[in-house]
Amino acid sequence: MNDIKLTDGGLGTELRYRGVEVPSHVNSIWSAQAIIDAPNEIEKIHYDYIQAGADHITINNYALTQPILKRAKIQERLKDLTLQSIEIARNAIDRSNKKVVLMGSLPPLETSYRPDLILPEEEMYNKNKEIADILNNNVDIILCETMSSGLEAKCALKAALETDCSVWLSWTLQGNRKNYLPSGETIQEAFELLNNNLPDALLVNCAGANLVGHAIKKLSKLTDIPIGGYANSENIQSFSENRERVDNADEMHRESSVPLNEKEYAMEVSKWIDSGASIVGGCCRTRPSHIKEIRKLIDSSFS
Repeated sequence: MNDIKLTDGGLGTELRYRGVEVPSHVNSIWSAQAIIDAPNEIEKIHYDYIQAGADHITINNYALTQPILKRAKIQERLKDLTLQSIEIARNAIDRSNKKVVLMGSLPPLETSYRPDLILPEEEMYNKNKEIADILNNNVDIILCETMSSGLEAKCALKAALETDCSVWLSWTLQGNRKNYLPSGETIQEAFELLNNNLPDALLVNCAGANLVGHAIKKLSKLTDIPIGGYANSENIQSFSENRERVDNADEMHRESSVPLNEKEYAMEVSKWIDSGASIVGGCCRTRPSHIKEIRKLIDSSFS
């Protein structure tokens, strides 16, 4: 029996693949709209990830933050929409009759990959705490994810650690730079900013699969706690030497990446595991078929 944990894959992008209207993440409530418009489709996606072999799934609350919901003037619905997203995921778990770990997201409060949009530290902590308090005792793990700066990660982590849940923290490497967050900080600098206030696991996500691989090698030298990653279904083929903060990381990724099919993605995941990752999965544009391929890999090569 292996001890590698397999998470699910993309949800917002999967909704779009299945014909659900998912507006831009830059100026709308993005995948949160589906909680209102297509809850059954969200449940089907959760169920399909479980059937593909995921033993951890994340509720569809990535876009449920106060600033994002304010775009649609429904910020007062933060709690009820979050609780709905939990119920939808639990329905999928119950239907599967499988033992699945439920995770809740503590995401960027504003548009992802934009370190220029992070809020003042105290306000950022308070808003994260409000979300974390809703998740507390309703999920097994709080996943602070897609953190584009050290301070953003530190504030989310502080709020999550004040709950009774297990806590994972994941930085994003979105863009085309090895081991650099969009803020311009290195993985090591972001790690050191935590000042030994560590979660139960450290990860990297929402970036080219090969960038995640580079970062996992770095993380393996920085800590003994569990590490891992979940990437986008692309590799970066041209790298930048820019070391400054960037506010167009999403564009940099698109212009520098090539798509990976399911087997190619699983090959990258295999490299992560060889480098010390014990938590793996998928992010944007990965699908249940990707998770199924990783499940086969884990069961055949790492069991």
